[in-house]
Order: sequence, then C-alpha cells, then structure tokens
Amino acid sequence: MACESSSFLVRLPGVEGRDHLTNDIFFSSCGSGPIVNIVFFGGDIQNEADIMRVRPENRCYADKWSYESVAQLLLSRLEGVCGVHLWIVRASRWLLQTFACYDNFMRCNESGAPDFSGVHSLRGCSTSAWLHLDALLQNAVTYVNGASTECPCAIIGFSKGACVVTQLTYELGLYVDLPVFLGIPLISRVISLTWLDAGHNGQTHLWPTWTVALSRLKYRPSIPKLFVFATPYELCDKNRPWNRRDFNTFLHILSTFNLPYHVETFYKGHRWDHLTEANSIPGAFCPTIESHFEILASFPVNLCVSTSSDS
Repeated sequence: MACESSSFLVRLPGVEGRDHLTNDIFFSSCGSGPIVNIVFFGGDIQNEADIMRVRPENRCYADKWSYESVAQLLLSRLEGVCGVHLWIVRASRWLLQTFACYDNFMRCNESGAPDFSGVHSLRGCSTSAWLHLDALLQNAVTYVNGASTECPCAIIGFSKGACVVTQLTYELGLYVDLPVFLGIPLISRVISLTWLDAGHNGQTHLWPTWTVALSRLKYRPSIPKLFVFATPYELCDKNRPWNRRDFNTFLHILSTFNLPYHVETFYKGHRWDHLTEANSIPGAFCPTIESHFEILASFPVNLCVSTSSDS
C-alpha cells in the first residue's frame, strides 16, 4: 500500500480491518513517540479538502473543517501534550460525496442512517465495531514509523461519526462477559469515548439510549470516561426534536447507573446552559451548521486524552 502525504496529513488508503473490510485512514502527529492515540470519526460533509470542494454546497467548509484542517486544529490544541498520534477513519461509503455511511462498523440503511436494532453475534465475528477498529489500527501502525497500538487510546466521534462511538459503547456493555470480546487488545487501552454534537438522519439513537447495554457497563472492571458535548444546532432544532429527547435520555441513564461521564454544551465557542437557555434565547439566536462545526474548536480535548483518573 502506498502512503500519500500532504504537508500535515498522511493518507493510508484501503487499510484492512476485520473480514477483509477496508477503510482509508489519515494519520498526523505532534511531539515524539506516541504517548496517546486519538481515533477520530468525522461527520457528513467532512472529507479531504479537495473532495469537499467538488460540491458547491460543501466548498465553503473545506478550508476550516476538512480532515487536514481538523487534524491541524486538534493537534494544535494539544501542543502541551507530548506524543499525540491522530488517526482519522474515513467512512467506507458516501452518498453524493456528502453523507458518510459507516457500514463497516454497523448496519446502515441505503441513505446512511445507522441501524442499532441488533448488535449482532460476536461469535460469528461478522459485525463487531471493536474487532474492525482494532484490526484497522493494528494494520495502520505498520505503515507509520514509530507508531504503536500499545499506548492509551481516546475515541472521538463528531456528528454522524458519533454513531460509531454509540455502536462501540453498546457492544462494550452487551459483550462484557464474552471471553472472545474481552480478548480484543484495543478494549483495554481505551481511556475515553467522546460524543461531539451527535446526530444522523435517523430518528432514534441520536445519542445512546439503549438502557440494557448502558446499564451493563457497570459490570466492566474498568469503564472508559464518557464525554458528552453538544450545541444548539443538534439540541434546539424544532424539526428534529428527537435529538434533544435522546440527549436527555442518555444523560438520565448515565446518571441513574452512576457511570463516569462529563457533559458540557457550547454555542459559538462559549459554554451554553442547555437546561436554562434553550427556551429563553433571543430571536437572533440561530444555530447554523457553522456553529455545529465550531464545537471542534471549543470542546476540552485535553480532558479526553488525559490518563488521569481525576479528569
């Protein structure tokens, strides 16, 4: 496999995961040898800048929110953390070069909406997001000098990409007592799972709401820290009330089962109180997709990569 690099990002095309499935992966780093790996799943629209510029409606977001720009943004915000290796996983299928379909990690319908109706039998190894991600990283590091899967790992999903984090979380709870699942090396190395303004084109599981799967996380010997970040773009859209509904349900479940989580909400780079401000905002308040993307520059990424139990 030939590696292709820009000034900041190395593209690893067709990295193999489980069952001969492949995803393109993009690598960037700051500091010396790896102290922590970050795995990032982007949302709809997000891609390489050249691809984003092909469609007129996406062109305006290419300079700030492409893979290249987001990699540079995240690593610049972690300048004080030595040895950060960032791995961006591109969805395997795209609709209209705009809508990401993470088919290799979960069931998706023809329009790309994730289907969480069944987290399927791990014993058959046919559909496990953890198996696929573990294999992807194991193979990806062989193409990057000095890279390793042995260090702690933080997994971040933005917008549509957060559905992969939801799938990983459901599997983590449901398969807690399966030896074959516990033997996946990546599971013991993950220190955090992060949802950044989660959303997709379905009407259920916009945020994790499967009580059975989430409740079983408490039986794990160690639980990754769960970070939940959102903006009014996803929580205050009257045409999509199910997102706020699922957000509130998710927080209720996390609190009920005393799971380790941290939640913050932002608007245009500033903290925003979703409990008190959502219904008392001025008429000028108009969440845009730009304010959706801006959470990438606002959320406390340093907390997500911290190995301290107090973070």
